[in-house]
Amino acid sequence: MIDQRKFTEEVLFNYYMVSNNSEERVHCQIPFYIEKTCYDDMVYYAEEVNKIALKVLKDINSTHKGFISYIDDFPFKEEILRLNCELSPLFWTRFDTFRDEDNRVFFAEFNYDKPCAQKEIALAGATDIKNNVNENFEEDFVRELKKIAEDLKGTEKKVNVAVLMDPCHYEEFHLAFYFNSLFKNSNIKIIEAGPKNFSVRDNKVYAFEEIEVQIILRLFPTEYLYEVNDFKEILQCFENGTVSLINDPRVIAIQAKSFFAYLWELVEEDSPCLSKEEREIIRKSIPYTVIFTKDKYEEVLKNKDKYVVKASFGRYSGEVYIGKLYTVEQWEKQIQEVLNSNKLHILQQVINIKEEYTYYVDKNNMNVPIKAYGNFGAYIIKDTLAGLCVRWSSDFLTDNSSTWMCPIGIKPSRAHMKYYEGQDRKALWDKVIERATFEYNFTGAYDNTQEYISLDSFILDRSTYEELQQASIEFCKILDKTSQVIKGNLHMFSELLGIPEGLSNLVLNSETEEFCAIGRIDFAFDNDGRLKIFEFNSETPAGLVESIGISSIIKEELNLHYEDPNSSFKEDIKNILHKILGDFSKKKVIKNIGFVSSSYYEDLYTTNIISKLCKELGEYNIITGNIYDLEVIDDKLYLYGTPLDAIYRYFPLDWFEAEEELKPCIKALNKNTFVINPTHTLITQSKAMFAVIYELMGKGFYTVEEEEFIARYIPYTCLEPNEDLSRDCIVKPYLSREGKGVILSYEGIEKDIEDVIFQDRVNISPVEINKHSYLKKEKAYGFPVVGVYVTGMKPSGIYTRIGDFVTNSSAKFMGTYIKE
Repeated sequence: MIDQRKFTEEVLFNYYMVSNNSEERVHCQIPFYIEKTCYDDMVYYAEEVNKIALKVLKDINSTHKGFISYIDDFPFKEEILRLNCELSPLFWTRFDTFRDEDNRVFFAEFNYDKPCAQKEIALAGATDIKNNVNENFEEDFVRELKKIAEDLKGTEKKVNVAVLMDPCHYEEFHLAFYFNSLFKNSNIKIIEAGPKNFSVRDNKVYAFEEIEVQIILRLFPTEYLYEVNDFKEILQCFENGTVSLINDPRVIAIQAKSFFAYLWELVEEDSPCLSKEEREIIRKSIPYTVIFTKDKYEEVLKNKDKYVVKASFGRYSGEVYIGKLYTVEQWEKQIQEVLNSNKLHILQQVINIKEEYTYYVDKNNMNVPIKAYGNFGAYIIKDTLAGLCVRWSSDFLTDNSSTWMCPIGIKPSRAHMKYYEGQDRKALWDKVIERATFEYNFTGAYDNTQEYISLDSFILDRSTYEELQQASIEFCKILDKTSQVIKGNLHMFSELLGIPEGLSNLVLNSETEEFCAIGRIDFAFDNDGRLKIFEFNSETPAGLVESIGISSIIKEELNLHYEDPNSSFKEDIKNILHKILGDFSKKKVIKNIGFVSSSYYEDLYTTNIISKLCKELGEYNIITGNIYDLEVIDDKLYLYGTPLDAIYRYFPLDWFEAEEELKPCIKALNKNTFVINPTHTLITQSKAMFAVIYELMGKGFYTVEEEEFIARYIPYTCLEPNEDLSRDCIVKPYLSREGKGVILSYEGIEKDIEDVIFQDRVNISPVEINKHSYLKKEKAYGFPVVGVYVTGMKPSGIYTRIGDFVTNSSAKFMGTYIKE
């Protein structure tokens, strides 16, 4: 992603964008990805509705002559609609396209007359993103106009195309010059012309008195064509075939919003003018619409939140009145004004537009996550959907003065949500929690009033699961290789990694060579569908009960036909415990093992499950307790009067140094009481480890393959901001946990901040989730973080939690399975 200012310069000069005070905030470079099913719906319904519209227009003076009464009056209405010549080729149209809260596609209005956004779609199409829906737009646009010109004049002949626009409207003015740049090396000559630059002589149309025009490409509303010099004569030339008007001015009929009311009348009458399939398409993609008349007044006042009132020929979101945006008093006043006007208005059921998760550029040129309403602007060339121009608005009604755009692609299919759709959700949830409580001592069902456990599931594609496994193995190898160097030079690295001085000897004195006991690598899918590694919790990885126990309970109770990635997790934990304790046994007899943690409920049930698995080894005396109950006698740790040969500490090693009552334990650890989760894992726990890795890049330490892996999976990380760091970065304390102390760059970073790393922000691809509490259910967006557990260096299980943009303790657990 290039600097926003440089990007804006490119847009200004290469895409003829109108310069203004907000020019750097109009185009966000971060793409929005839409699900393929929704995109397919947009393509299908847009193309089918367009066919219906053209069918009606073709027969407007015969089968559909009743439609003429639905069209508001304007100058030359009769002359235009009574034209006898064939309709000129449809070159362009754009449908205002929305999806509602249930992901259904609806068209709020059509723009057949003078649809803009061509350069915005072309700009989006030039962006290097996955599955770019606009990739071929510019090519298709040029090819279709060339084809129209060739059909008119032949392949080799020069064709003069006058772009009719109002020079006072800067958008259309710039658009005309953009068209000129597209066709400068072709047989099409683009002439930018205003309404006063035309004349007619000898049944021919001229621009600027002397340039004969074969095609007039309109960026000018049909209802204002009376402002064009000699328009009546131009219309006659069009009828005679000496000039082509594109789009045909008759499209004003299907441009009118009252066209929706006519279509719905045909639907409700089961009119034979439409097939059964066509009527169903209208029902599914066009909001219910009628002509607004006085007899609708009481209904509209009573149920204002259900309706929107629009002028039939309104443009640029003008004369659009959405009931839910008004107070009762304001709405009554507005409706009275509409009824007193001499304009035709329609009454339409309002679309409950879905709030999407996207990004905008703030005043500091940073990309900020935001919820916004998207108008996806389905753009049709001839009869095919050629692109989408998504216009974002923080308000329900699209406002051209504050809207912004971004590239758009089809969402890569790496994983998907499987939503529970049964009727007995709460009863089933209670059963899952009851089993989890009695079988695993689980006491974390709620986070305050919110349910922590979800019955919805996160489903991984097989290829994604395999990539997670392989990436975890390679990542562990790189970490191990790097930590070996750090161990040999810990005096140089300890302060950089945030390792307290009092722990240095302890970190170096692990009594096992195993990489770790149980660790968890946190992955996320970025906005482009690529896996990125956030961090590695090699000390106290949470989620063991959820992954080992609750995910299997959910799978069993819901009868899910997916593969459980945690099916061998228990055995893997037992195997790594057996290996590490075997290493200890080579040096002394291991009998008494303490499993200790704080009294925090999550720590208790996590420690409990690990201790039970160790007990299943059958060789040891297992004692569980509170870490603050440890005693030091003759440099050996005791728990409740029993001398400990080894401990498993579900407690961060750096906290031993931070808390006075635990400091005495430091000397005893690894001297007379071995530590099962090795003390050297504090090196890999530090988030500064990623900065060390990037410092070693390009210095011959890593192989070419390792450096490619690092660049692919690990976000760029440094200790101080530099030119390689993105403006959209994130700041993390060296040894923070559960998102504590994390700062996003757009929130503002203090200059004197210390003991932190700076990391390129990963824009996690959000998913829709159902949040349940004591009182209600609500839909929300969540950001999945997929934790891959490793035992030693072996990938052994998966724990997915979905929370806020920065994952914290309020995240929800989602059972994760593999698509079979």
